[in-house]
Amino acid sequence: MPDLKNIESIYLVLGFVVPGMIVAYVRAQFLTGRIRTLSENVLAYIVLTVLYYGVAAPFVEFVLTFREPGRPKIFAWLGLIIVLPAFVGLVLGILGQNEFFRRFLQLCRTNPIHATPSAWDYTFAKIRGDQFIMVILSDGATVSGIFGSQSFASSDPAERDLLIQEVYDEECGSWTKRTEQTAILIPAKEIKHVQIWT
Repeated sequence: MPDLKNIESIYLVLGFVVPGMIVAYVRAQFLTGRIRTLSENVLAYIVLTVLYYGVAAPFVEFVLTFREPGRPKIFAWLGLIIVLPAFVGLVLGILGQNEFFRRFLQLCRTNPIHATPSAWDYTFAKIRGDQFIMVILSDGATVSGIFGSQSFASSDPAERDLLIQEVYDEECGSWTKRTEQTAILIPAKEIKHVQIWT
């Protein structure tokens, strides 16, 4: 990371690190996985920024036409360094979540590495609406219920806990809704298997 003791270093960071950092941050809001530290990602941010400037070249040329200081120049630079990278990150995040690039590469007969780091993250990221779920606990007991918009599956690899929004009573293979809606938080160490009916 450059030393930020002079104004030129700040300009270099603003110009060559911040756009890539914004692209990566906004994209990460749509995908799961480990978020690396700033020092681990500086090179990736610089590469992303260079690629971003390659795509945004017409806008860069437009921004460089502003010679006089003032609001138009400030807004143009803010758009180039903050707003446009956020939009690029948004587009990349949506395309990544919908596996657009992966499907395209598979059509080209390549087998890319999946962007989602685990089956846990992949499964719970794909759930839409309310789904029946049964969790087999480490002691062999089961918890059944509805996994929906008020439920949560942790994407932290160190703590894969589950919050099930509505627990059902299970007797003789039959599930019955409880008269009073009850949610349950199941810690990762208690989870042995998870079954989801889609």
